Amino acid sequence: MLQTIKKQWKQILIILTLYTVWNITVFLFLIRLQGLEITMKQFGTGAEFYLNFVHTIIKGTIVYYILIYHLVIPLIRSRNWKTIIPQCLFLFVILTAYEYLWNFAIIKPDPKSVNYVSPKTFFITAAVLDSIIILISYFVATLITSNEMRKHKEELEKEKLRAELAAIKYQINPHFLFNSLSLIYTKTLKSSPEAAHAVHLLSEIMSYALDDWGEMGTVPLALEVEHMKKVIEMNQIRFSNTLKIKYYEDVQANDAVIPVLAFVTLVENAFKHGDLNDEKNQVSIELIATKSKICFLVCNKKKTGPKEPSKGIGLNNVQQRLELMYGIKHTFKIKEDENYYLNEIIINL
Repeated sequence: MLQTIKKQWKQILIILTLYTVWNITVFLFLIRLQGLEITMKQFGTGAEFYLNFVHTIIKGTIVYYILIYHLVIPLIRSRNWKTIIPQCLFLFVILTAYEYLWNFAIIKPDPKSVNYVSPKTFFITAAVLDSIIILISYFVATLITSNEMRKHKEELEKEKLRAELAAIKYQINPHFLFNSLSLIYTKTLKSSPEAAHAVHLLSEIMSYALDDWGEMGTVPLALEVEHMKKVIEMNQIRFSNTLKIKYYEDVQANDAVIPVLAFVTLVENAFKHGDLNDEKNQVSIELIATKSKICFLVCNKKKTGPKEPSKGIGLNNVQQRLELMYGIKHTFKIKEDENYYLNEIIINL
């Protein structure tokens, strides 16, 4: 929360600085072009000048901040024209009404003054200026979004390099591993079908984890769910089918993609740190996927006694990859108290 507030203030300060510099530059240019006396007549003198200048800076900063960061950038990212275009129109209706009150109710210009602008001319000028403001905001928002995408791609590359380095550092030769598992599967198939099935599951889970899923490291949702169920089944076999697990699934968007092992990691953490034998507080795994949203929740009661050592690497990795892939289009909630632990991922498609 604090990080978000700091980021917003930074954005406001940047716009405030740039807009102030721009207005000062325009003012100095007008002085050079038409002279100080004519320019001061247009902007006012003394307290009136400072009031107009400060009002213009504050108003412009607020308008550009809302337009760029809360309307145009979300529009570029989501392409949700039906929602954002009415919001833009509403903003400019409010802005025009405010400007009208400021100019004709607060300032109350003299109709005989050289600088007097009639209401008709005011509305025409306001419409033209609003169009220019929109174009400027869209241009700036495009630059910001392009820069974010470039940084996003660089971060993905760094993450990929780090992942490759970790794989090189810790991996067992996959061919040796899978050949060994295949041998064990063959040897145990007749004597212990359940053990053979467990070996087969382990082989498929490890193959899924070690496979190359491309630059983005994403997989179809259906494939992640399939292997998540294999992890659940593998753990049930380990504990002789005594684990207390409540699983709910409602998937309507099988064509969605997610970071590989994102859901599997959260499920594994629940098995590692959760109380798996409490009938009243079962491990709860819930997945709801529509065409517009994916909601995944894992909740478990904490087990008592000695805790297994954990550095939180898997959880941090999931957080980083979700942030890189979805940014503001996702939320990752972690809730914890003395007895319970909950992870919730929401992805807006």
